[in-house]
Amino acid sequence: MIELERQNKKENTKIYKRELKKIRRVVGNNVPIDHVGSTALPNMYGKNIIDILVGAKDVEELEELTVKLRDELGFFPGKNSTGLVYRFFASTEAETKSGDVHIHLVIIDSDRYRDFLTLRNYLLANKEERKNYSDLKKRLINDGFSVREDYKRIKSEYVSALLERARNS
Repeated sequence: MIELERQNKKENTKIYKRELKKIRRVVGNNVPIDHVGSTALPNMYGKNIIDILVGAKDVEELEELTVKLRDELGFFPGKNSTGLVYRFFASTEAETKSGDVHIHLVIIDSDRYRDFLTLRNYLLANKEERKNYSDLKKRLINDGFSVREDYKRIKSEYVSALLERARNS
């Protein structure tokens, strides 16, 4: 069952800063780290999962950071954690509980990395788009999309269209 709640921006910022401090201690100050996802946006509904974007300059650094996130910080690699551009990590093996932290480790010079920031910045600047996205997530849950895969599929389709609008703005 998926549960959404209005994001507590103040609490989420506090959690992000705490996690940022831990990550910085291990990866250093030269690695770009950004708060992305619903918890980085005001007045959004979501699952209260803190999404953090970590940039790697190349494949070699991606490998180094993978080891640090997994072995030194104890993040769990997701199913998609073997790619050459993107790796996913979660603070818990379940990956979906409120209060979890998700790390998206991405090569900086990739479309995927730019897309994370483009979407966040677009939604920060466009209150109506942000509201529509938040409303969609609430509507999916209210319409009975309680299976995570179904919810993710429909949300992903919407985000793809949203990202296209963001790129063209």
